[in-house]
Amino acid sequence: MKNQSISLPEYKRTAHATGALWVTMGYQSLAAYVAYFAGRIGMSPNSLTLISGLCVLLSMGVLIGFGVGSLYVALLVFVLLALAYIFDCADGQLARTTNQCSKFGAWLDHVSDASKIFVIHGSIGWVLLEPHAQHGVPIALCFLAVLLHMAGASLYFFAWNYKVMLVGADMISSRQADRKSSLTQKLRGILQLTDHGLFLLVFILLFDPQKFALAYFLYGAGTFVIFMAYIVVSGSYMAKLKD
Repeated sequence: MKNQSISLPEYKRTAHATGALWVTMGYQSLAAYVAYFAGRIGMSPNSLTLISGLCVLLSMGVLIGFGVGSLYVALLVFVLLALAYIFDCADGQLARTTNQCSKFGAWLDHVSDASKIFVIHGSIGWVLLEPHAQHGVPIALCFLAVLLHMAGASLYFFAWNYKVMLVGADMISSRQADRKSSLTQKLRGILQLTDHGLFLLVFILLFDPQKFALAYFLYGAGTFVIFMAYIVVSGSYMAKLKD
């Protein structure tokens, strides 16, 4: 099937199949249009992955270059990160809808996602921990916030991929479908609160350095607890899958 012959509703069905949080669904819906037009002009999923990474680099360049305290900077950083997330959703939609899934594409997507964790939080740390930062939040609290974000997101990311590597995505999906009432399934609902789309809303507060620093810390602390709870329960569940 040629990419040009695939209709927009088919991309939308791929987007809405995730059953994710409403915020994510908003990005997924916009990504369906990106995937559709990318398919029409013959772009590959990997090119969308690279564009997503470029948008993240541009956004963090703006953040480091101009710092916090400006509404215009806040909006620009948010828009660039939102575009990065939309393209990140679109690459998978394009790959699945047009049957262009590949091991290299999956590898590139994972490497890109892992890199974004350190680029984004490293850049925020650079701004918040700058000696002359005027946000009124203790440096120790800012450092803890960056640490919680990096540790929580990276541990969950690598733990999930390690789980898939050990037992396989198909086995995980089939077993989870049979255990709708399990604690793991309930935690999956709570895990949606860690969605990247929600995290992006924090950047709107960049115009107020103190509110941004506090919101960043609170969100990092909350998501860290959720990530760790999910990893512990998921580890126990993975052991049962291997039995």
